[in-house]
Amino acid sequence: MRTMPGMTTNVEFGLDVSTGRAVLGVPADCPNPERNRYLAYVAGRYSVPVCETLADTVAEALALLAEVVA
Repeated sequence: MRTMPGMTTNVEFGLDVSTGRAVLGVPADCPNPERNRYLAYVAGRYSVPVCETLADTVAEALALLAEVVA
């Protein structure tokens, strides 16, 4: 890589994936979908919801939050 993009997302997701408080947003039209493949795989292993749009990701996160608060 010529620049150092913020690749900490993988680490942060890995720390949160098993908590039951994670939602993964993976756009279907991502320019580099191979970068999300492993995150989606890990999400599936932990039954984390995977959404393809920002609206669906936010809705899923709000639904998850409503369960935690209730």
